[in-house]
Formats: sequence, structure tokens, C-alpha cells
Amino acid sequence: MTWQEVDQKITQLSQQIEYVPDIIIGIVRGGIIPARLLAGKLQVKHMYCVTVKKVGKERKVMSDIVEDINGKRVLLIEDMLETGQSLLVAKDYLEKKGASVKTACLYTMPISEIKPDYSLQEVKQIVDFPWE
Repeated sequence: MTWQEVDQKITQLSQQIEYVPDIIIGIVRGGIIPARLLAGKLQVKHMYCVTVKKVGKERKVMSDIVEDINGKRVLLIEDMLETGQSLLVAKDYLEKKGASVKTACLYTMPISEIKPDYSLQEVKQIVDFPWE
């Protein structure tokens, strides 16, 4: 996938999103660039990152959002979902902090355990993004 194709895909994804977030949060690593690009397209000025790491057999949030997000509308971004475990853990973390969370990614895979609120399509193979 080229950077031009990324821009086209982000534009397509942004056109699906009728949700008006206060904050966009990207999951480190893959979700950072799509989150930044979507923040621009959706004109959202507040953006943060959250790190989710596999520890043993489970995933854990390894960074903290220190801003009070209680009552805020959050759009949580990942580039693509394989199992979707990182998205599930990050979403739960943000909801426990009082945020209303919607999720978005470019692609999902059939093995994903969560269906995001917004995505472009399901694919059978991992997509090779230019930031990888």
C-alpha cells in the first residue's frame, strides 16, 4: 500500500464516521498514523496514544491517559484488527475512565473478536502498510 492509497482509504473511512469525537486516541504502534490522519480529516484537535502490550497470554494497557476523559466522546483507532485483543483492552480501559468510546480501523480479519464501529473491509491477509 502506498501513502497515496493510505490517504484515499483514510478519506473513505472518515466519510463513514458520523460520530463527533472530543478526542481521538491511537493504539501504539499501528494506530498512531491512522489516528493522526483521521484527526485531521475529522477536525479533532485533541489526540492521544495508548500503548497495549502482550504480557504472558493477556494484553495490558502500559500507558496512562492523565487527562480527565470522564464524559468525553473518544474515537479509538487501530490500523487493522487481527484478533482485536488490543482494541478490546484499550476500549475497556477508556470506558473505565468514564469515556464514551467508538472504534475504527481500516481493515479487520475473520479471526477478529470485535467488530469495530467503523471499518472499510474484512481481509484474509495482513495488509502491508507503509509505516511498518
